Order: sequence, then structure tokens, then C-alpha cells
Amino acid sequence: FLLLSIAGMLHGGHSLQVFKKWCSDPKNMIIMPGYCVAGTVGAKVIGGMKQIEMDGRMFDINLGVEYMSFSAHADAKGIMQLIRDCEPRNVMFVHGEAGKMEFLKDKVEKEFGLRVYKPANGETVSIPASLEMDIEVPAELIHRSISLDPTPAKRACPFRASLLLDKQSSTLEVLSTEAAAAQFAFQIHTITHSEYIQTEKDINWKELARSVRSNVDMEMQQKADGIEAFDGDVVVMKCKDDSRKVELMWTENMDSWQPQIAELIRKAGGGGAVAN
Repeated sequence: FLLLSIAGMLHGGHSLQVFKKWCSDPKNMIIMPGYCVAGTVGAKVIGGMKQIEMDGRMFDINLGVEYMSFSAHADAKGIMQLIRDCEPRNVMFVHGEAGKMEFLKDKVEKEFGLRVYKPANGETVSIPASLEMDIEVPAELIHRSISLDPTPAKRACPFRASLLLDKQSSTLEVLSTEAAAAQFAFQIHTITHSEYIQTEKDINWKELARSVRSNVDMEMQQKADGIEAFDGDVVVMKCKDDSRKVELMWTENMDSWQPQIAELIRKAGGGGAVAN
């Protein structure tokens, strides 16, 4: 963010309030645009003081400080040049005659294509902002997301994960939901759906396992009582009392796979052909 505010010597007003909140963070910077009288906060900042007393309290001064000498009463040409040099995403005018501010607002919007705000005294303005940040995503989470998409093109893979924010370093870490729950001792609740599928003939479990492995999940596990895919998120269970009937169970995040797996089950039980 870029904040342009008076008073220039940091002797009071909004500029001093913001300075007290920002002065301890080395990621921030202040540009002093003109002369500061000795003894003012502005003069102390320019002088390189690392601790300054304000309102009876000591503040650490860790932000960057730059001194730039130019007139505090810039004309429209100077303001336009400042906007051109700074390349901001938004512009806000807070001081000046209403008619001239409106003229300058139109000029900035037309020439730079920027959002320009001209709030009245005491008015609150909300400015939409986009957060750009590079985040490393573990490869296993990406592979997991790709596997959740049943379409061959894999163009709309749902991505499910948790973001962990470190407040001290302001960094984000991408974790699986299970890892995040374990770290904070949270219990995960999963909704599981179930349906029974009746087939024409006895299920050919070898054929079904081959079809699930080639069409659904290459790492599926064949068990004595059925098949597990996607680490147990999809299970096909034998029914002890009926060899032509199976129970298909799946978690809510596997809804998109249910029709295709059900079709593979019917094929393995003597149904119609299934496209690979």
C-alpha cells in the first residue's frame, strides 16, 4: 500500500496515527517530502533515531526512511506524474476543492484506467485488493487432486487442502486435510454414501479389479472381501448372502466417480460394455 498523508512533519493527525502503527515493521517505508522543524517526530525520523517517544510511549523505528524534497502543494501535472511514476492500483484524493478534485479524478480514470476514490470527511471506503503470493504445493496433493477428476481430460480437477498461516513469518503452508487435523488435534468427520448393486451374473472380481485399476485408480487394493480405491474413499464389498449383489460405498468427495464405478460393477456382473 502507498499512503499519502499530511502533516508532513509527523507532528499530528492521521499521518502520525498511521506512523505509530507502521514504524516497527521493516517491510514498511516512509518518504519525508520536505523540511521538518527540529524536535518534531519527522525531524527525529530523518535524523535516524531508532526509538522515539510519542504520547508518553517509546516506539521502535525499524521501517525504511527516505527524504525527498519537493513542494507539498503539487499541481495537477505533478500529481499525474507522481501517479505515473508510482504505478498504483488505486488512487484516493482526500484534500482539495471538490470541483478540482472531481476534474482530476476523471482525468486519472481516463488516462490511467485506475479506480479513483474521493471520500467525504469521515466516510469509510473499502478498496478491493488481490493477494499475489507464491505457494509451494506438495506433489502428492496435486496427484491426489488429479485422481479425483473422473474425466479423461483432467481439466477441472478439484483441489482439496488446508492452508496454514504462520503469523510471525506471514507464510502459508499447504497441508492435506488429514495433516492439518492431526497437527491441531481436530477430529475429521466424513459423510459416506452406500448403495447395493444387483448384477445379472456372479461378479467376476478379477475383471472388476482390472477395470478399476485401469479406469479409476492404479493403486487400488484387492481384498478378500472386496476392493478398495483412493485409499479407502471408495469400497466395493461382497455380499455374503448373494454373489450377484455388491455394496458400493464412497465418501462425499468421490460423488463424481460413483456412476463410472457402478458401471464397471455391472459390466463385471454380465452387464453391457464399458469404455476404457
